[in-house]
Amino acid sequence: MARTPAFERDEVLTQAMQVFWSRGYNRTSMRDLTQATRLNPGSLYAAFRNKRGVFLESIDLYSRALRRETEVALGGDGNAAERIGRFFEALLEGTREDPDNKGCLLINTLLEAPADEPELGQRAGEALAYVEGRFAAVLEAGQADGSIRTTTPPARQARLLMTGIFGLRVYARMPGGRDLVHEIVDDLLQTVLRSI
Repeated sequence: MARTPAFERDEVLTQAMQVFWSRGYNRTSMRDLTQATRLNPGSLYAAFRNKRGVFLESIDLYSRALRRETEVALGGDGNAAERIGRFFEALLEGTREDPDNKGCLLINTLLEAPADEPELGQRAGEALAYVEGRFAAVLEAGQADGSIRTTTPPARQARLLMTGIFGLRVYARMPGGRDLVHEIVDDLLQTVLRSI
């Protein structure tokens, strides 16, 4: 009979995720993870095999939360332009509530994933591609209902929104950058939602 782990997996992953998010994959050690999760090394290795295993499951946990938040913003009431605006309002709120300016774990992972660990970047990229796909679907609906006044193909506009998010996350780390993120989002949405 298999032994039941003496811990709640998602709780442990949430603690580990916070360490990876603050320190990055490369700078996080198994010792950091055992300290954060309060598990002994043997339990951590038995549950996840190694640091990479903990990280991949942390990425999956983060990605599930991102999907839920994306659906709340983009799948709710209002026309397409309002729903995309709501997504970016949530993004700005998250930036305000991030005193350590950690940004997005997925974008951070794309920037630092080692070349010999392609699955790390791939897993992060798949989660971000989901958001891009949802943007494209909402933009297409917005062109149909007239709330988005552009003839640019929705897939291209969705890529522009994603590029804006990537840039916004990095720009917010510049000195004084956080003070300008609202202006950047306004300009981005004007360009995407109202350009002809």
